[in-house]
Amino acid sequence: MFNSVLGCQWESDYKKAASLSIQEDTDLILAPYPFNIFDRESRDAITLSHYSKEELQNILSEHGLSWEELKLSWNLQEENEEISKEVNYTSHYTQYAYDVEIPVWIYGPKWLHNGIYSDRIHQQHLPSILAKILQFPFSNQLDISFLDKLFTKEKSKPKIIVTVVIDQGGKQLYKAHPGSYPFLESLKNQSAYFNKAKVGHMESHTAVGHMAIGTGTYPKDSKVYSNEYYSFQNGSVVDRPVYQGKNKNWDILELKSASLSDEWDMYNHNEPVIISQCYAGRASIGMAGHGKLFENQNVGFKPDADYVYWQDVKNLSWNTLNSAYSLPNSVNKYNLYTFYMNHKKEISTHFEANNPLELIQKIHHFQGSEFQAKMDGALFRDVVAETILKTTKDKDGFTDLAYVTLKATDAVGHLFGWESGEAKQVLIATDSEVKKIFEFLQTNFGEDFIMIVTADHGAAPMPEISNSSYLTHEEFFAEMQSLLPEEKRNSQSVIKWITHSQLSLNRDVMAEHKISEDAVIEKIKQIQLKDKPFFRRVWKRNEILDN
Repeated sequence: MFNSVLGCQWESDYKKAASLSIQEDTDLILAPYPFNIFDRESRDAITLSHYSKEELQNILSEHGLSWEELKLSWNLQEENEEISKEVNYTSHYTQYAYDVEIPVWIYGPKWLHNGIYSDRIHQQHLPSILAKILQFPFSNQLDISFLDKLFTKEKSKPKIIVTVVIDQGGKQLYKAHPGSYPFLESLKNQSAYFNKAKVGHMESHTAVGHMAIGTGTYPKDSKVYSNEYYSFQNGSVVDRPVYQGKNKNWDILELKSASLSDEWDMYNHNEPVIISQCYAGRASIGMAGHGKLFENQNVGFKPDADYVYWQDVKNLSWNTLNSAYSLPNSVNKYNLYTFYMNHKKEISTHFEANNPLELIQKIHHFQGSEFQAKMDGALFRDVVAETILKTTKDKDGFTDLAYVTLKATDAVGHLFGWESGEAKQVLIATDSEVKKIFEFLQTNFGEDFIMIVTADHGAAPMPEISNSSYLTHEEFFAEMQSLLPEEKRNSQSVIKWITHSQLSLNRDVMAEHKISEDAVIEKIKQIQLKDKPFFRRVWKRNEILDN
């Protein structure tokens, strides 16, 4: 892994991903040095993470980091086998191996030959693989002729295709905790397992990865290219989450690509059941697509509303966008506080909530725990039973598409680090839920199902482990504002918008103050933390498109 971070291939990987992701008004592409994190802001509160010495040493070795240096900086004793450390926050978005190397399991021996495949596939290839099995003309079909060896000659279609996304479940998570995922380890022998799959786009974020899994397109076409977008307004840095329209309402038409579900549902006049579940709406929307809003553009049949839903944290419940989707009745049994209280005695975790308000305040801890993993799995199985099995839709001859994201691995990774004992506990619980989903499918569908397991992205090591730097967007804009006359720094900006990798320049402001593009690039390169430059490379638009 470390060679792919520091070796010569990193630059070509970055440029290729950028060319597939660059927007019409993107002017610059930014690449940080390995392990550095450029994100919204570090958290005010720190968390106490726990590590085993052996696993931590293995992680450091995997990333080319020094155990002796860490031992010195953390003031560790050689005899310490269990280690605790206060940490802040980590993230993901780069094209480095720790962010982009992801596993892919595809179970479906009737349609796919089992084996370990070394083909370098992206998440975008998954809808094309499924469209081939479904034998229908998907508009976003990629050339997958190099995968012809994968397919059997089976002509029947599966009753259901289930896609399970283990959020932040890149290879780095599994390497950190060997033995903690026995079911997924055994699934390798029963499925088509891709050991060199990767995130092929920028940025390695939840919204983008799920969009890729759902639509099979790259950000340059889908226009979904980050979790959030930053600008400078009235003296402050403002961030707008993806799919957020006016008055902070959902705007799912921001997704410009049709999903596999959109087109498969319409192709079959709404007979298939479509399910998409994740506690974060930006994930469930990206996988499902547009629901009624897509079908409303077409005539000949009445549009239905797919079951697409996410958590409503303020009410500790589940919700949806009624103009596009439906909310399954099963969610009524899954109030977060009630679930927490009902399972509190059987789960050992790192937080406690004595009332609903306290759980709202600690929602990130709930979401990064076994509680969330168990809830996600149980709710998903109930929704499949409610909407497909109890309605006998499994017998109608139309393949149903169901997506679920087990996102607790992401939340615990951000809070405690995927290297931590807390992450290991959640990984064990997540593996158990994947097994339960698999066994549920076998019980109810026999061998007439396909199950995909993959990830939306990986993540960087905790900065406390890698001794890397954390740059906030507020700090970045402060540096950029220094290019302007002092009296203009609260009212203007040379940056129109920025994500974590893409940047659009305000050419009018630059012309007014005679600021060149090269001057902006030089200012970005001068940003230093811990006496080291933060950004490794800044590319101009033509350097990406001419590549």
